[in-house]
Amino acid sequence: MIAAVLVPLAAQAPAQAAPNTSVGTAAWTPQIYPLFSGEWVQRNVSSADRNAALVACSVADGIACVSVGQGDGKHSVFHLFKCDTRSLSNFIDALAVRNHQTGGAQVHFWGPRFDVKIPADGRIYTVRDEATYDFNRLDIC
Repeated sequence: MIAAVLVPLAAQAPAQAAPNTSVGTAAWTPQIYPLFSGEWVQRNVSSADRNAALVACSVADGIACVSVGQGDGKHSVFHLFKCDTRSLSNFIDALAVRNHQTGGAQVHFWGPRFDVKIPADGRIYTVRDEATYDFNRLDIC
């Protein structure tokens, strides 16, 4: 199994939004199933506001926040806290995660070829698109 490379956001160059020449035709809706009672998703977050949305999502202890691209230059930010395995669909690009869970719980993504564990250190991590596209499961324990 090949491990995907995680890079803390601070170590990367600033993100540049790609020109959005075909809004609507290339868009998709990322899903995490199931979302448990009290968990929710914030849709249509701009690229410029994504990191602020991840921080705002995870200010409370015990929260894992996952942002993924929608294909139209915007992002879906999932607010998660229940320890369980979930299925992913339409996870294609621009995956970023801020894990603020307690007790060292990890956010674990995996698929047929890639496996990534995000530590509970409160930093924002991005995952390369090739791995994001491969992921079909998520566990936040």
